[in-house]
Amino acid sequence: MTYKIKSLIYFFCFLAASSIYYVVEQHEEFQKQLHAKELAETEFDDSMDHENPKKDLQLAQE
Repeated sequence: MTYKIKSLIYFFCFLAASSIYYVVEQHEEFQKQLHAKELAETEFDDSMDHENPKKDLQLAQE
């Protein structure tokens, strides 16, 4: 086996190992974020009148 072929095999093994390591680390980080107890808080403003939606639609178009 020539030196160039051996080097290519080692290089491809290194690329495969580093890719697998990256994917595993990203998966673990994603799982940590998934199980985090932080919640996003949002506020909604329901200003539309549910009894008269046609009136609200006319006001929104003006």
